[in-house]
Amino acid sequence: MALSKSALAGIGLLGFLAACSSDRTPPLYSWRDYPEQQYLYLKGQTDHQAQIIALEKDVRKAQAKNLALPPGFHAHLGMLYAATGRTDLAQQEFSQEKTLFPESATYMDFLLKNLGQPAKTAS
Repeated sequence: MALSKSALAGIGLLGFLAACSSDRTPPLYSWRDYPEQQYLYLKGQTDHQAQIIALEKDVRKAQAKNLALPPGFHAHLGMLYAATGRTDLAQQEFSQEKTLFPESATYMDFLLKNLGQPAKTAS
């Protein structure tokens, strides 16, 4: 038994509406401006303090909505704090990254161990 064109169109419309339903899974992380801030930093198109302000704003927005921040967010913010001489805040951010994402522990431990020491340059 073949379906009529209107029956096929109705089935297609139902499928489309089901796909567009508002019961979407919410995102796992609150990315906000983080990817853009990383990109600008890597291109050298922003300063540390401007990035700190933008990322701290993202932290407040995520906390207000009870959303998690993505992997690397706290490490990046910690690196910015360290670059501006605020090693106490850098330590907090590196420790937070390590707690939230245990797979980062080796790198965070390295950063924590070397926090406040002058960077070595390659010869």
